[in-house]
Amino acid sequence: MGLYAWGGPGTIRLLRAKYRAPRIDEDSFLRLYEPSSLAAARERLGVTDMWVTYSWGFSDATEEPDRRFLRDRLPGFRDQGVRTHAYVQGLNVVTDEFAGRDIFCRDGDGRLLPYSRGRSLTCPNNPEARRIVLDRVRAASREDVDGVFVDNIVFGIPPLLVRRDFISFFGCSCRFCRAEFQARYGYPLPAAAKAGPQAIADYLDFRRRSVASLLAEASAICRSSGKSFGVNLYDPLRHTPEIFFGYGLEDIAPLLDYLLIENHALSTHGGISNGHLAPLIAAAEAPVFVVSYRFGIGFEPAYGAQELGAIWGDAATLGYSPCLKASEFTTGGVWHALDLAAVRTPVAAPSRGAARAVAARRLRSSSLGERVVARAVEKRYARMATAAFENDAVAYVLAKSGFAPRSLRHDRYFLLGHSGA
Repeated sequence: MGLYAWGGPGTIRLLRAKYRAPRIDEDSFLRLYEPSSLAAARERLGVTDMWVTYSWGFSDATEEPDRRFLRDRLPGFRDQGVRTHAYVQGLNVVTDEFAGRDIFCRDGDGRLLPYSRGRSLTCPNNPEARRIVLDRVRAASREDVDGVFVDNIVFGIPPLLVRRDFISFFGCSCRFCRAEFQARYGYPLPAAAKAGPQAIADYLDFRRRSVASLLAEASAICRSSGKSFGVNLYDPLRHTPEIFFGYGLEDIAPLLDYLLIENHALSTHGGISNGHLAPLIAAAEAPVFVVSYRFGIGFEPAYGAQELGAIWGDAATLGYSPCLKASEFTTGGVWHALDLAAVRTPVAAPSRGAARAVAARRLRSSSLGERVVARAVEKRYARMATAAFENDAVAYVLAKSGFAPRSLRHDRYFLLGHSGA
């Protein structure tokens, strides 16, 4: 059983970077790795693996106290027989900490692409951005941890419109991507929308190759150091990963020592349905961990007996290892980590979700009106996305509307043809 446990001073700093004046129960994050918490996790939840904070994407100088905080507490994990996976932020960094450095993803007009408030996406084809990720994986591999985990392998921004013959701007159009694409495919990278089967197929292939190349290096670093390696797959059977994240599961699965899936499968009434993952779980040659949210980070309090029982029952039925989120809950407007001493041993509830095959949706062709609107909107996409994070009024409306968790709960699993579209 896993515990997705972001703790320590780095997590507190990240919350302050991502949100304006958040109210934080700092002590809850600082005690998450203490011996009493680890003992409770082991005894009450049967925890075998914990994903622990190593790097949130600040500069190395800023993060040195965070890494020392973790390093000082690693013996406690060993004492409890809990495997540790050093959590490394992937293709995004805290923007101000890397000001003036050309490491960021760009849209067709050269604008930065935001990941959250205060953070911007970085490009796997950019040598310096790539080096930052790999250097952190290398540094984490030298620690007394069992493995290294890279989160948010997101190659650029996702598209707003997906059709069989047209996908609005997504990914990255920085100078490094343009040069790499031209060299491989023999024509210029379409900097905005991708129109036509060939352009779409080539760009999806380009993204897959770019991500797989980065992860192959990261995996080799970890395995040569005797560490396991994993990444956040999100849910590859709910959101077509080639389109929305940039990876192909068949490309990167051999590089991973376990599969970690993060999704929004918890229902609003306390049940859960991960039955769509049954084929993947059955075919996997490595352990599968699934961490399921209802609304996600910052949108809900800690889960109670009903949710835990549903998760444990679903895991037993489908054959995966449950992975419980242990931090970034909000109760009464206060951010906090899970109080492990207050958690009761879950009683697995009968699973309501039967295993089922995934039915990918066929994409239809675009209409002229859709293309016109998409091309007009995509020119403002980066600015709109930035405003959604940085503008107080816009961010407040989006948070209150629940737009983010609703969009993540919506299935966007599409059937890709032989040509990639």
